[in-house]
Amino acid sequence: MIFVFDLEGPLSPMDHAAEAMRAIGKKVGKDDYFDFFKMLSDYDDLLVLEGKKDYNPGDTLRLIAPIVSTQLMNDEIVAISKSAVLTPGARDLISSLDKNDVYVASTSYHQHARTVGAMVGIRPEHINSTELLTYTEFPHLKELEAIYQKHKTAEKAKKELDDLFWKKVDPKFLKTRVCGGERKEEVVERVSRSRNAPISQFMAVGDSITDIHMLSRVAREGGLGISFNGSKFSIEKANIAVSANSLMALRPLVDAFPNQWDFVEKWNSSNGDLKLLKPETREYFIQHNVRAQYDDLRNRKNFDDVIGRQKAMRLELRKEYGKIM
Repeated sequence: MIFVFDLEGPLSPMDHAAEAMRAIGKKVGKDDYFDFFKMLSDYDDLLVLEGKKDYNPGDTLRLIAPIVSTQLMNDEIVAISKSAVLTPGARDLISSLDKNDVYVASTSYHQHARTVGAMVGIRPEHINSTELLTYTEFPHLKELEAIYQKHKTAEKAKKELDDLFWKKVDPKFLKTRVCGGERKEEVVERVSRSRNAPISQFMAVGDSITDIHMLSRVAREGGLGISFNGSKFSIEKANIAVSANSLMALRPLVDAFPNQWDFVEKWNSSNGDLKLLKPETREYFIQHNVRAQYDDLRNRKNFDDVIGRQKAMRLELRKEYGKIM
């Protein structure tokens, strides 16, 4: 199998862009920049759902790039990444896989993706992420702050945000090319070609609207498109949902492939009988108290229940970051 992981969520709970904005807030004497970023992240969702031309899921990092670039030094950006913790089981799962077969497709800036990738043991040349362009000024931060203070939510602020970003802001500030949406799907295609491997042999793992193209493509081609503690957006496009307190919950699917659907059916009908697992995986589940629920999404049933399970586990693992989807 070939594995393509989203980074924020599956590999690490931290939302790096949110933390970068929080750090900027401290610099300018504001304690609400985390929520300021959440408004912009929600605005990103609105633009994706309306089908804005030339806009990709995850382009929030395109919108904030001139803010991050002008307010934080590179070593400050890296320092935030170095404070990140890993998702339980992430390092163990990656170490159990062939390093040649593990890739990352992440909206994160290079600094964060490469730092976390090194923590879990993924080859740097296999990490696909976003290059943060360098700017020397961004004259619209105060205006953007004012919009947030006035409205607080993306829904209320949308018209003013539209006017600011797409009418007032010089396009030169919006040139950051984020590795999200269709570009994550392009990563899958590129890896498939370079490895001469059909996409039906891929496992793609994501949790948000930035992953929908990648998950949909892999699922459509007969591979495993996994929503790991994901949002309603990733659930809608995946063919399996894994709600778990450890990324090692993916190991049984790796072990069972290409008979993963038989495993899921047996696991659910037996109420999670650990005897279905390989001995070493079973021992890991017991030792680390792994709790895992597998939902076959091919029949598109019980979505509300799945959304609830995924959300509960996402908030357990990602805490405040789990609210930014």
